[in-house]
Amino acid sequence: MGGEPVGTVTWVYDGEKFVDGVYDIVCAECKQALFAADCCLRCNAAARLPAIVAAPNRWPVPLACPRCQGEEVRYLALIPARVTYQGQRADKARATAEMHDPGFHGYRVDCDDCGTVAELTESCPLCQAPGPLRPRP
Repeated sequence: MGGEPVGTVTWVYDGEKFVDGVYDIVCAECKQALFAADCCLRCNAAARLPAIVAAPNRWPVPLACPRCQGEEVRYLALIPARVTYQGQRADKARATAEMHDPGFHGYRVDCDDCGTVAELTESCPLCQAPGPLRPRP
């Protein structure tokens, strides 16, 4: 509301898109790296991940819906998260960045009354590489 978060982060990922964004897998016991990627997780631009995780959000949260001026909007973002898996069902994803932290990158604004009112499509929401973006799973 009014450009500030109300409540906690709500996860809206589906499994395939979540797996598409995995960039680091480490054994919790021995700390051995099993997988690591440094490309942009959205457009696959090489060697962009360190800068993405360190960069601030470049797309500000609107203070109100640009169509109806309603104060409550849903702001969708790509954020780093940690998940623990121990051979059974994975734990819930836990965000490692809040809205004003580096690594939090917004890309869409939805209004309950108007639907999607703004979406970052002209460039990659993570690394700013020019579009078109590759299709997501």
